[in-house]
Amino acid sequence: MATIKRLPASLELAAATLRLRPWRPGDAEALYEAAQESIASVGQWLAWCHAGYAWEDGVAWIEHCQSGWARGEPYAFGIFNSEGRLLGGIALNRLDREHASANLGYWVRQQEQGKGIAPAAVQAVATLAFERLGLIRIEIVAAADNRASRRVAERAGAHLDGICPNRLCHQGQAIAAAVYSLLPPDDATELDGPTLEDGPLQLRPFRQADLDGLITSLHESMDSIGRWQDWCTSAYTREDGRRWIARSRLAWRGVGDECALAMLDRHSGELIGSVTLNHWQTDYCMANLGYWVRQSRQGQGLAPLAVRMLARHALKSSELRRLEIVAVADNRPSCRVAEKAGARFEGIARQRLTLHGQPQDAAMYSLIAADLS
Repeated sequence: MATIKRLPASLELAAATLRLRPWRPGDAEALYEAAQESIASVGQWLAWCHAGYAWEDGVAWIEHCQSGWARGEPYAFGIFNSEGRLLGGIALNRLDREHASANLGYWVRQQEQGKGIAPAAVQAVATLAFERLGLIRIEIVAAADNRASRRVAERAGAHLDGICPNRLCHQGQAIAAAVYSLLPPDDATELDGPTLEDGPLQLRPFRQADLDGLITSLHESMDSIGRWQDWCTSAYTREDGRRWIARSRLAWRGVGDECALAMLDRHSGELIGSVTLNHWQTDYCMANLGYWVRQSRQGQGLAPLAVRMLARHALKSSELRRLEIVAVADNRPSCRVAEKAGARFEGIARQRLTLHGQPQDAAMYSLIAADLS
């Protein structure tokens, strides 16, 4: 059983222009006003926020939070601006000491919604939970149709683990919920996945520190990568990159299957591209292998080398027996990479892929261990 430390009642957190602190008896009037203001939005999803909410309910809630803080659960904070105006609330509850995890819930009063308050508060409390309480997982559970709460989780960097049917009761009905997770940052957890080196290349799992290099690589490569990959457009944002890095890291832990490795120049540390195992079919001991190289480093033989490095590792250290490379038939650069890496051409699969909304024939290649000897 993990030892979860206790937090002092005098604790305050700062997040940009926000102050987060434990609830105090003097907050009851502000809590009542915020609840009455927010029935149409907060009340749509949280049963306690209704037209009959009274000042006494606020008093009772604050007393519950204070006694809970002394017990070590829940750790509930009021969210205030720099002038002391109450903006909302956030709480860590359902602490699981055996698994060092907790639930995180939040709300923001109606007049202050859409200003980035909740994501900032989530990040501040999550940092506290990982650094001071020693938690290794935080869950955010929101009704599947509660798009506002789900956007908060996503903007705060949480990973969507899945949609769970009958996960919540809402207005007397069992409803589906989106379950998100937050994990400690890269430097607080062991880096999952392999680190491979050969010649000028290093392959390793992505880190959030690679975000700038990822964005720069993709934005310079619209004319090449963007021609063949729908996701590589000028609309690709830092938020998209951050989420993708988080998803790829989780895949190496068995959550999802986008097991990507950053392709790095061993000498300069420059991010060159990525090589990925995905679309795993464990019953058939096979997976897909994909790759891209930033435009300024294309044509240097780096992609074939990266393909062979990852293929050797995957076919030797896992149950995989076959890797497939599937490229739009007209994508000659990608086909040449597969051929130079030693993959065998198996034919053209009609309308195997969709690109920019249109069905495309695909060139099918495969790699097995004998191809790499």
